[in-house]
Amino acid sequence: MSVIQNVIGRVVVLRGGKYSVEVDVVTDDGFGRFASPIEESPLLHIAEARRAVSEVDEIIGPELIGFDAVEQELIDSYLWEIDGTDDLSHIGANTALAVSVAIAKAAASSRDLSLYSYIGGTFTTELPVPMLTFARDENFEYHLIVRDLLEVTDIIDAISKILESSSGLSLEDLSRASEEVGMELGLEVALGITMKKEMDIESVLSLVEDNNIAYIKPIGKPELFLELIAGTHGVFIDGEYLFRTKNILDRRYYNALSIKPINLGTLTDLYNFVNDVKAEKITPILAEAKYEPADETLPHIALGLRCPAMLIDWNSVEKINELNRIAEELGERGRIITFEE
Repeated sequence: MSVIQNVIGRVVVLRGGKYSVEVDVVTDDGFGRFASPIEESPLLHIAEARRAVSEVDEIIGPELIGFDAVEQELIDSYLWEIDGTDDLSHIGANTALAVSVAIAKAAASSRDLSLYSYIGGTFTTELPVPMLTFARDENFEYHLIVRDLLEVTDIIDAISKILESSSGLSLEDLSRASEEVGMELGLEVALGITMKKEMDIESVLSLVEDNNIAYIKPIGKPELFLELIAGTHGVFIDGEYLFRTKNILDRRYYNALSIKPINLGTLTDLYNFVNDVKAEKITPILAEAKYEPADETLPHIALGLRCPAMLIDWNSVEKINELNRIAEELGERGRIITFEE
């Protein structure tokens, strides 16, 4: 049985010394735990984390006792009812996500399943490509992509060699090093960049054309995205900025979208949004928030929701190691997707 017996909240520390809420869900014969990440402008005070714990212990938990943990959609819908707002502003999106994911993990545990199998089913065998953020400067965040990844650890080897062989941390230096390392390792290695400030359209197009770039997350007006889609081939154009500022979800403007679970609410909300993105023929990329727990859950969610890629920091070793464990568990059944547009 997977009937919920207890729901417990506690304060946890995230990467960067920020505070959030962690939730334990106990069923008859299962257990789930999840600490929620937080985004760019979090409520940093421990008092806010303690308030979230009180919401879990005094309001949400008692309401959920007796529910069957496998009824994910029903429980997630009820979380919205408990909140009573249209944006989870009462209990908080981070609290709702922590409860929702902990419930899914408890349900998976009660069935003796891995979380990715519980979410995605028997035929969930395509591993997301890890896109690792490994360097930053005043203009860009730099990500590494190995399009034809054979093993999860290949990308770590590639990053280490790039940082050793690059003469600097400019786009040109890293681009040159990525091509050289790709040839040395016999892999198709490319860069991804996230823009930190706006640039004119011609400059952005030149950056992509002149460097070994397979992915770009632009900042700018819709016209920039249209020009990038029209003027590039085989490059993923991430529309997170356009979706966040203009609410545009349209393949004509971009062909990829990084999705942070904390911005959606519950696991059901995340599932529905990923499907909406796929329906637009846009590639969903599951992404870390700015402040993350030391937690292995994100690879399971990415695999379970069949997201082709996962954008994380290369210091998120618990997620990288878990993806490697999943690959080992799947064995010959598992394969890493060739990440191509």
